[in-house]
Amino acid sequence: MALPLEGKVAIVTGSSRGIGKGIAVCLAEAGADIAVCARSDDAAANPLGSINKTAAEIQALGRKAIAVKLDVTNDDQCRAAIDQIQRELGRVDILVNNAARMGFGGGDYWGSTPDNIDAYYQTNLRAPYFLTLLVAPIMEAQGGGAVFNITSGGANLPAPPKADFKLSAGRTYVGYGITKAAMNRWVTGVAGELLLHKVAIVAVDPGRTVVERNLVTPVPGVDYSDANTPETSGRAIAFMAQDPMSFTGKVVVSKEIVDQNKLEMTGRMPSLE
Repeated sequence: MALPLEGKVAIVTGSSRGIGKGIAVCLAEAGADIAVCARSDDAAANPLGSINKTAAEIQALGRKAIAVKLDVTNDDQCRAAIDQIQRELGRVDILVNNAARMGFGGGDYWGSTPDNIDAYYQTNLRAPYFLTLLVAPIMEAQGGGAVFNITSGGANLPAPPKADFKLSAGRTYVGYGITKAAMNRWVTGVAGELLLHKVAIVAVDPGRTVVERNLVTPVPGVDYSDANTPETSGRAIAFMAQDPMSFTGKVVVSKEIVDQNKLEMTGRMPSLE
């Protein structure tokens, strides 16, 4: 029996490790061939993972996979990557914009510079925007496609301060939260226009997720016992990719998609092996 995404090709940015890798593997298990895109190749010797390692794991599942070294903030590299993927895999049906600039960056707002927000903007908003511009016409010519943007609950945090407010390091999360909120607004705003071109677009919030770097350097005070795994977002996106127009224009939470649709989970955890 054919798998639900048999014959589809998915691009997953930031898929050398973490949530991106989990999404890439789950899409492959659902039948898709995968373009594994990130900056970390084997030459980078990153102990947390590489595009080559992710591609090899997908190939072991019997799917086609290519490792594409890509800095999503470089327009020329983005164009070249799409050309390579079309040439080697034949089409583009799914784009997962997962690559992101994380962390507190330049610190809080007070005393920061525009360079801080610019760096987050380039990776977290402009890059997904540009990659979608590149692939949407390809998808339309093939009869349709889907774009999944990985957002964050940080788009809605923190809560308004109270009278006894005390600043903790990085609390304002200036660059990350602002750009994820902008991503959500872009998705809800552009969905109608993309619908006319047969392209669905969805923002996906993974929730708190344990990834490889947490195995090496746990965040102090963070309880990972009930955290999601990369598989959570992977199963959710593999499910939505089967009927993406049912979700277009929405901001969804991975765990809710998994629970509401009773999606089967393997319990697979991130690993450094």
